[in-house]
Amino acid sequence: MTESEFTDSLKGRNLEGIDSEFTLSTQTLVRTFEAEGAHLNRWWVMTPFTWQCPCCQRSKEQIVRLNKNRYLTCQLHEHHDHMKDVVKELFENFSIKQNIIVADELSEKFAIKTAFSLSAYDNTVVCFDCNKADADAKKIVKAHKYFSFSPKQISEFLIVTPNEEHKIDPSKAHNVWKEAKPIFEIRLQMAENFARIAAEKKDWYQPSENTARNIERRARWQFERNGVTKFNKYEPERVLYTPEPFKGKNSSWREKFNPQSRTKPTSKQLEHLASTRGKYWNRYDTSWRCPCCNRDKLSCVRPSKKNPWILEIKSGSMFDIADFEVNHHAEPVCADCLDSALNLGREVIKETGAEISFPSSVISLEELKEFIIIRPHSKHNHVNEKINAMMPLLMERAKKVAVIEKAKHEAQLEENRKIWEELQRLRGNAV
Repeated sequence: MTESEFTDSLKGRNLEGIDSEFTLSTQTLVRTFEAEGAHLNRWWVMTPFTWQCPCCQRSKEQIVRLNKNRYLTCQLHEHHDHMKDVVKELFENFSIKQNIIVADELSEKFAIKTAFSLSAYDNTVVCFDCNKADADAKKIVKAHKYFSFSPKQISEFLIVTPNEEHKIDPSKAHNVWKEAKPIFEIRLQMAENFARIAAEKKDWYQPSENTARNIERRARWQFERNGVTKFNKYEPERVLYTPEPFKGKNSSWREKFNPQSRTKPTSKQLEHLASTRGKYWNRYDTSWRCPCCNRDKLSCVRPSKKNPWILEIKSGSMFDIADFEVNHHAEPVCADCLDSALNLGREVIKETGAEISFPSSVISLEELKEFIIIRPHSKHNHVNEKINAMMPLLMERAKKVAVIEKAKHEAQLEENRKIWEELQRLRGNAV
């Protein structure tokens, strides 16, 4: 198929995850607006036709409008923080003021690297109207030339109308700038300090001749070249070595003793947890209790290897004894209960060789309660005698679950095949 044949084939369909001026959705917009054609840019193409602007929340069909040439403007822009420009300019200014210029290429790299830590937001794709609104609002409030509003800040002063340029609420723009200005001035001061350090060659950046990222990038290419990626697309390196050469017993996960935490989090530590890692703490109220171990939310908070205190509440597929089937919408439980279910499921799978997608699906919530040893602010321990007694039942169940899962998978494949054949038939009739 040639390139022109490919683009011709897009007239009656849309692409998945990306866009084009040749697709059904774009051509429909061209006809709706009675336009001569569509003027796209690369960011428009790299986003799906269902994309919405993170600032104004408009969809693509609400963003487009006719330009002076009667073409549909289909433009998205990469909105970015200008702190890199600030640091580079300050770095050069400080450097040329030195009696003897000592800064070199590494100094400049150091300056640029520090600029990323001073950025107020990540580079974000926004619609062309929101990008322009940032520049217009800066003029209204007389902001610093290197300041730029974040996508969230832009959304606070917009007056949005579909298929029209945004208007700006001046009072709201002033309020946003008033709040942002003190922090921006602190960032400017830090930029000045970093730029001076770099210009005076007092930086601490030590480059590597061959970085880990370079090695990984080259290896990825070699995995593809040697045909390894067809066996594992996402982690091809795992095909070429045994990740766990010294495997212990399948039951070793439950035979080790998890110590009891001797402390509990203070109110300030809980406040910090809620502010920085509060996804689950803030989602569930104080009345929540784990439906498995019955610990309240506070008792489920425990130390981890990476953080002083964490809380995780997760949902996993569990076995339903009453209906003798897997419940893929089981109640959320604390991470310690789910980990016990997952680890037990993995042990059963290793013992039986059964192919099961969700390891926790071999055990029910009621059975899980029977063998966990519960302590506040600590990982669960396990009653191994009860697990050993339960293993024959779980192993037999795992085999049955694997058979059911395989049958469902094959039925789904057959259904997909029939749908595909019907689509091909309809396309053939249309031609």
